[in-house]
Amino acid sequence: MRRRIRRWATLAAIAVAGVLCAHLTGEIRFIQQIHLKALDTHFAIRGEMPTSDIVIIAIDEKTLNTFPELQLFWHRYYAEAIRAAAEAGARVFGLDVAFGIPVTKWEPDNDSILAEAVSTAAPVMPVVCGYVPAMMAKQKDWPIPVNIVASALGLSAYANLTADSDDFVRRQELIEKRGDGDRPLARSFALHIAEKYLGTEAEFRGGVLTLAGHSIPTDVHGMLPINFAGPPGTFPRISLADFVAAAREGRKAQLRQWVNGKAVLLGPDNIEDRYATPFFTLFSGPRWTTAGVEIHASTLATLLQRNYLIPAPDVARIPAMLATAAAAVAIVVFLSPAAAAASLAVIVAIAAIGTHILFRYGVLLSTSELLLVTLLCILGGLVYRFSTAEERTALFRSAVSLFVGDRVAKALADDQQIGLTAKREMLTILFTDLRGFTAFCDGKDAAAIVEFLNQYFKQMAAIIVKHGGSVNKYLGDGILAVFSEADANTSGNHAQRAVRCAVEIVSIHGELQTGAGIHSGPAVVGCIGSQDKMEHTALGDTVNIASRLEGLNKEHKTTLLMSQATRDLLNGEIATVCLGSVPVRGKTATFSIYTAGAVMPHASAAAGAESS
Repeated sequence: MRRRIRRWATLAAIAVAGVLCAHLTGEIRFIQQIHLKALDTHFAIRGEMPTSDIVIIAIDEKTLNTFPELQLFWHRYYAEAIRAAAEAGARVFGLDVAFGIPVTKWEPDNDSILAEAVSTAAPVMPVVCGYVPAMMAKQKDWPIPVNIVASALGLSAYANLTADSDDFVRRQELIEKRGDGDRPLARSFALHIAEKYLGTEAEFRGGVLTLAGHSIPTDVHGMLPINFAGPPGTFPRISLADFVAAAREGRKAQLRQWVNGKAVLLGPDNIEDRYATPFFTLFSGPRWTTAGVEIHASTLATLLQRNYLIPAPDVARIPAMLATAAAAVAIVVFLSPAAAAASLAVIVAIAAIGTHILFRYGVLLSTSELLLVTLLCILGGLVYRFSTAEERTALFRSAVSLFVGDRVAKALADDQQIGLTAKREMLTILFTDLRGFTAFCDGKDAAAIVEFLNQYFKQMAAIIVKHGGSVNKYLGDGILAVFSEADANTSGNHAQRAVRCAVEIVSIHGELQTGAGIHSGPAVVGCIGSQDKMEHTALGDTVNIASRLEGLNKEHKTTLLMSQATRDLLNGEIATVCLGSVPVRGKTATFSIYTAGAVMPHASAAAGAESS
């Protein structure tokens, strides 16, 4: 239970760490760019969201080719457009043209004509005049009538656009942060047009900017995220050349169809005033960028329709990140690679689709942030999985070796296969048996008997392993141990190690005496049984003879007996004593039996025993 709790705590820590890393890395410029591009993708997927209450009078290529004068002297055309729009029932007019110097020196009447058009139209159609603050600083040196009139009528608004760090326009400052004394706060072009369109002014209530009784959700920098209506060309537009021509020709029905009841924005729609926006972010050039006047139109549409983009609050964002992180970690840690890949693809799809659906409803939950959390947790999960794989492999091998020995455990780990296979090897088999165990158990509690056996086997197994053998199986109170060259982890060949092991075992003095039988020869070693139940063991005469030799200890009053085959493999390294030849059940020939000199009973030593 403690291990399981520790594991789950580790996985939870990986998930939380992934969320924290994703949050903290959000301050890195590269990551910020990824988040911005992910937001842009939502716009591109959503596509156009047209509006019907805003129209653009565009200074386009046709206009440039139609009017012969330099654009610096187009005041008369702007004035004609303003008067025609007012007569056609336009609700508000936005003039997105900045005037840096008066032109009286060259065209004496132009400045006054435009200023008069603005002031005359104001009672029926306010004309919001855009300006660039940097230009206005020079107005003291050369006052411009239209700017003076617009300022006096409260119709001036700054037309600056706000670009993000990658030079894309996604947000717009609506109102200056503080005023100078009693001076009204300067408005942005779009906000001031919205005020005139709705007939009410924006104001701060409790530190929140409101318009027509509704709060405007700005970000921490006081910027309004623009919910762009669509790619370039989304808004209805009329060439300024066509609009002026219709006014001059008296086509009032056409003019009313174009602008009646609408907000009209007049501004450049050429290569000189275009900006990168979320649409078509993979391309460049005039076709793929948006005119400044159209960006103002999208900002105006966001305000009028209250189509705001509101970042998801932390109470929703953080649980979403944690849920994504937990799912990613669990998938990587617990599923197979193929299943994990499929499941992670589902997680990515859910994150992408879910955040896009929220975007369409005006809620900004960052897709890239969720995907970043997923990626970080995948990496964390993989590190955890690979770091624990070695531990699990070691645990598996240790557990298997308890039942089938180190050699088989290693083979299973190397081959990754379990099958009914076997091979013939030269081995030394050691059989041991407890003398008098049946009588010892009489009258004793079962738990005490089991406890005694466990302690006994623990001691015997330790000795066998020490001498490079492996415990193949427990047979009641006996042990079948196998010694082979493949298992060697100490000095001596398999016969020498088996005899030394047996000498140590039978020399232990305890409540009961242990007897041992040893024989060397070929045996079949492998897994037998079925796919449902297998057993790894050694088979053949070598095993049977070792067992029978162990049984002869009772007749010869010995504790250790070995065969001639085993004795021959000792190479004189261990002193042995021949106890004669005996018949072995199931065999026609007799067997010479030996015992180790170290455990030879002294009473039998003189009975013609042969030493070596």
